[in-house]
Amino acid sequence: MAEKMRYNKIIDLLEHGKPVFSTSTIPNGNLDDLTYIADADYDAVIIEMEHEGFGFTTLRTSLQVLLNRKRIAEKGNLQPDVVPMVRIPPNARERDQWVIKQTLDTGVYGLVLPHLNTVEDAQAAVAAARYPQVPGVQDFAPAGERGWGNRIASRYWGLTPREYYDAADLWPLDPDGNILLMGIIEEAEGVRNIRDIVQQVRGIGAIWAGSGDMSVSMGLRGQASHPAVQENVLRVLAACKEFGVPCATIATADDVAMRLEQGFRIIMTAPVRSTPGLVEGRRLAAR
Repeated sequence: MAEKMRYNKIIDLLEHGKPVFSTSTIPNGNLDDLTYIADADYDAVIIEMEHEGFGFTTLRTSLQVLLNRKRIAEKGNLQPDVVPMVRIPPNARERDQWVIKQTLDTGVYGLVLPHLNTVEDAQAAVAAARYPQVPGVQDFAPAGERGWGNRIASRYWGLTPREYYDAADLWPLDPDGNILLMGIIEEAEGVRNIRDIVQQVRGIGAIWAGSGDMSVSMGLRGQASHPAVQENVLRVLAACKEFGVPCATIATADDVAMRLEQGFRIIMTAPVRSTPGLVEGRRLAAR
């Protein structure tokens, strides 16, 4: 290619100091919701395969639905307006390399890693997600263990296999990389280790401070807004800010201003479903 470009809009925005606005998780295969997201003004979508919707054929269909030909033509380049990320099923400690490999091979631009608790698990995910590196390059280590299945992902990105190899490395480990790994810190163990993770593992490009599972790990059974849970969320944020790693969190419309002021750089907010006709009908019918 004549010049390098940033194919991952999330990374592009982060490098320019701008916040990223993503959906929360959208089930893999929910084509109606994904079509809506493709036409909305989100920067990214997190496709859910952790708790439902696991399937690579379905994922390839979901990715096709996200393509908006009109926006591609208007933009005039290969950077997607809405960047597809996938939350994969295995917890980070399970180290299921094949899931990382096959998910990336569909053409997604990044992965969300559930229950990231240790430096060792983060390092294993980084190695699984990058191709073996050319000997002698500055960012050789870790060498990478991703297998060379070059047919699907490169075509989805609009690149030749060799161009895809050069572009699809992990950011910021490779400053020119376009794959984003975002680990979810959602257990007390992960909070204890967060400073070591963000300091030592540069292939983890962002951290999601997860409050739902965090509350469960603390014995609070889903009370995500509990002060003790939110204290841990802010501890994760503080470590990310200390080492310059973007931090993500889920926010409602009422929370967005507060989360941006606190320093979260990736805001995940769900589309709102409303039923005004139903609400008005039940009011008029005294139901």
